[in-house]
Amino acid sequence: MLRFFIAITVLLFPAKAIATDTIEDLAFLEGHWRGGSDGFVFEEIWSSPEGGVMTAMARGISGETVRVLEYVVISEENGQLVMRFKHFNTDYSVWTGEENAPLELTLKTLDGTDAVFTADPPTHSVASIRYWKPSDKTLQVDVKQIENGEPGGFSLLFKRID
Repeated sequence: MLRFFIAITVLLFPAKAIATDTIEDLAFLEGHWRGGSDGFVFEEIWSSPEGGVMTAMARGISGETVRVLEYVVISEENGQLVMRFKHFNTDYSVWTGEENAPLELTLKTLDGTDAVFTADPPTHSVASIRYWKPSDKTLQVDVKQIENGEPGGFSLLFKRID
């Protein structure tokens, strides 16, 4: 009898569709961000959300030497937000291991200005990336990695460049 009651309740009162996150929810990333330590400077420049996508370009410089260039796309796909990116050398060749498909992560959680993207399974050693704002003028990025089967990672604290 209980099963019958539950079935009737579901038919008469269907659950509301769960709201999905949209690219506009990531607008807190927009802007020019710069940070680093120990002689390494990293910066990201994020576009505004438009047309269902956000893009970013990034570079990492150590001293006077460019160590990494990166291009990032976050897009709305099938009700979820997907982040794809590749790392490049200054001659525009991609890093070893990234010649084919880009690294891909999916938004797992979003709470205001705190977004976590995860790869399942980890993609090219990247397990997750968390973007969050400790303040209006700062953005922190926490990257969790798996290298040689061992967990690792790093964090970058950026300041907004106006």
